[in-house]
Amino acid sequence: MDPESLKTVIANFPRQVVPVIDPGIISYNKAFYIQSVLAEDIRDKGSLGIIMLLEHEPVITIGSNRSKVNLVTSEKMLSGLGIELAGSDRGGDITLHAPGQIVCYPIFNLAFFGKDLSLFVYNLEQVILDTLDAFGLKGRRVEKHRGIFIGDKKIASIGLRVRKWVSIHGFSLNADIDLSYFRHIIACGLRDYPQTSISSLLGKNIDINYVKEQIIKSFEAVFDISTGRVDP
Repeated sequence: MDPESLKTVIANFPRQVVPVIDPGIISYNKAFYIQSVLAEDIRDKGSLGIIMLLEHEPVITIGSNRSKVNLVTSEKMLSGLGIELAGSDRGGDITLHAPGQIVCYPIFNLAFFGKDLSLFVYNLEQVILDTLDAFGLKGRRVEKHRGIFIGDKKIASIGLRVRKWVSIHGFSLNADIDLSYFRHIIACGLRDYPQTSISSLLGKNIDINYVKEQIIKSFEAVFDISTGRVDP
């Protein structure tokens, strides 16, 4: 998926429509490159934004604090297991991405959404809460912690970077991920909140594409936007 080609396709969308891009399963670094190019384009053109919905090949990412204190498994062992270790300029602590976890990158021009980072995070959390509602799951916020929790477990994480009021990075939602991946880290530095997923809570496999559809519906309602799919 070439970001320059994407820019051409996106340019043909009506200005009031937010394009949705789904490249499938891609590497973390490739997704970051695409985000960076599209964020610059959004900033230059003053457009609303873009939503990327995807899955990542197995990767542990370290946030802008650069701390590895919550990395449990050695880098050599991770490499042998096929799990990449990558630095990131997003906020937050260490986290993990792998197939079965939906990663959402809303590259939004916050000039159209109140120029309020706290409100933006709150609204992203609401998107996740509404998505979980579609599965009969009641998520909750926990004071002083970003993300969404169910009971004493965490199901979604948020990490952002905003430059000149255009956001990159976003949130991850554990849909049907192999939770054993998380044994390699203390996710988000939260020892008291182990990770869970929609599939583990429901006791069955779920359709990733259906979860993505619910996320888009939630975005439309929470942010009062219209969306359109980009044909890959």
